[in-house]
Amino acid sequence: MAKITNPYKKAAQAIAEAASRDNHNCLVGKIVKYDKAKHIADIQPLPEDLSGDKMGIINDVEVPFSIYWIDEIWDHMADYLTPICPRDGAGTMKITPPPKRLVPGTEVTMVVHDYCLDGYEVGKGYFGREEDPREHDLNDAIVVAINSEGS
Repeated sequence: MAKITNPYKKAAQAIAEAASRDNHNCLVGKIVKYDKAKHIADIQPLPEDLSGDKMGIINDVEVPFSIYWIDEIWDHMADYLTPICPRDGAGTMKITPPPKRLVPGTEVTMVVHDYCLDGYEVGKGYFGREEDPREHDLNDAIVVAINSEGS
């Protein structure tokens, strides 16, 4: 029995595979720059594309409170602890804060949301989708985890 091939099915499969390669839902990357005041980072994705080229830097990736709070707590605690716990001297206690986590070189995991997040506000619940047809766009990426400490 002869094998029947459907050229339309092959074409549809090729199109689906190509679209899937460019649909990034979750990426690992390194922080290139972090804006502590705005809580956004420029991140260089670590995966290379199929030709071996680096992906472009993703600018203004949101860093939520659940990720940046430790750095900020230690910044404030250092001011209060310095007079109480001098760094040198006999009988003094030395407190060593953890290294900064949100610095260039830190590896992070980020996710890309399914839809445009321009209308979303934390804690407000449901939100309407804007007229923006953006889906799976790198403009809607957010850092969800820190994988390694920066250098």
